[in-house]
Amino acid sequence: MSANDVILLEDMVNRSRVETAGLTPAEQEAYFVSRHYLSDYRPSHDDLLSGVVDGTLDGGIDAAYIFVNGYCLRDDTNIAALGRNPQLDLIFIQVKNTKGFGETPIEKLIVHLPKLLDFTRNDAALVKQFNPRVIEITRRFLDTYRAMDMPDVSIYAAFASLKADQVHPNVELKALQLKETLTKCFGSCSPEVHLLDAAAVSDLARDKPPVMMHLALAENPISTDMAGGYIGLVRLKDYQVFITDKSGKLDATLFEANVRDYEGESGVNRSIQETLEHEDKDVDFWWLNNGVTIVADKVQPAGKLLQLESPQIVNGLQTSHEIYKRGRSEGFQESRGVLVKVIQADNDLVKDRIIRATNSQTSLGLSSLRATDRVQREIEEYFLTKNLYYERRKHFYLNRQIPLSHLVSIDQLGQAVMAALVQVPHVSRGEVTRIFHDDVYDVVFASENPIDMYLVSIQLVRKCESYLRSNRQTEGQVDDYVFHLSMAAAIALTRKARPSASDVAAVDLMPSNQLLRELLALIQDEFARSARAHGEVLFEKLAKDARTTAAVHERMIRYLASSPKP
Repeated sequence: MSANDVILLEDMVNRSRVETAGLTPAEQEAYFVSRHYLSDYRPSHDDLLSGVVDGTLDGGIDAAYIFVNGYCLRDDTNIAALGRNPQLDLIFIQVKNTKGFGETPIEKLIVHLPKLLDFTRNDAALVKQFNPRVIEITRRFLDTYRAMDMPDVSIYAAFASLKADQVHPNVELKALQLKETLTKCFGSCSPEVHLLDAAAVSDLARDKPPVMMHLALAENPISTDMAGGYIGLVRLKDYQVFITDKSGKLDATLFEANVRDYEGESGVNRSIQETLEHEDKDVDFWWLNNGVTIVADKVQPAGKLLQLESPQIVNGLQTSHEIYKRGRSEGFQESRGVLVKVIQADNDLVKDRIIRATNSQTSLGLSSLRATDRVQREIEEYFLTKNLYYERRKHFYLNRQIPLSHLVSIDQLGQAVMAALVQVPHVSRGEVTRIFHDDVYDVVFASENPIDMYLVSIQLVRKCESYLRSNRQTEGQVDDYVFHLSMAAAIALTRKARPSASDVAAVDLMPSNQLLRELLALIQDEFARSARAHGEVLFEKLAKDARTTAAVHERMIRYLASSPKP
């Protein structure tokens, strides 16, 4: 490695700080390394931010992530129905802006990970040693592991030193000890420890995910006079290659969906499994299956090969998952085929029509179908006039160097509205994916809601988040307080215990720091009362408890009766 690698990496990190201006320097570095180390998963900015745990009592962990079948797991929604042998990945990342690797950071994980990854652990005891985010993510991993049916587990630990030019042999020995420690925690797991110097991190940052992919067909495709539409048969083994990444894992970036859109052990999927497992020489697989629809920005045929630019599988998620699971079995050499429809469409409105039409008779993909709703496009257009970029689709603004403060994901907006308007901050905190469920979505994104309400809601949450991050007493508990504080602020600003969408939309000034200080004191008091009443020591569980929300709401009713209008 040359000295230039260190200088070039420093330039890359500094340029990225513009995008992450609201984070501390250490958090920015953790975000940067995580973004590139996890590039095969193509995580969203929500995914990346959810794993940054750097701070007091972090146990030597700067970031931690859980991926299930390639999708980032960020909340506590039950995913037990994913079926047999799902892929479960746990990743720990530590970043140092130093000239060399030290043994101490690895030694910390050798000591701490056995405590955190113990199924019999005592969370009350861990509170004194680790911060809430570290406890929450590792607990979620253990709960997910136990809920799954014989998952294939992989654990990765990455140590990045942004100014290092070599790895000392003693550090490599410590890395081997960490691998042995993790193997003792989970005997069936083959852990990996990666030591990343400046050159390695630079290489990761330069390694861009492929935009162009190739789909091998069994025969030349059928096409019409309409440009860009093709139908063809793909051998199952070739389709398996298409939907897996270079490491052999399911390429989640191909799917216009999320982890919970896969229906696991449903009747339909069991039928697909049985068809795949019992090969019938007289019946091809595609005769019994509806096939797969792929949308790409550009499609270029070349004989029995289709070159696809930025492909997305918009229909056939269940079929794809079952083929992937079948393909992981030893000696998979299928000659049967799956019917694939490939459509060239670089226009968002056309893509929306295709997604909705191809899924109109299935229960697939609530998340992808919601993104096509008219209200979602209207919010996107309105936010653009306010210099905000609304990601109704994951990765839509990826790699465009847009600051995080100007990006709003559909999850973030849903959390904000559920807190300010629907007044279920515990759902915002613990079950963000419920935003796509009819009972929540139809309220959050009702067509009659004033468009201004969405802007006020996201501004309110971000004002509360900024205040909490600047407060030394709460900087490590932002996630636990922010949605309750946003609900309380909406009540205080509208002077109504149950503000309507129009009431929230009419808010023209954000709360002052003085008001937020008063409201936070009330919320902290109610959290403490709930902790004593229910014997709970983990703030994240209090924040996810409907009883805590009820207590805070009742306190705000008393606040309205006793306080002057701000």
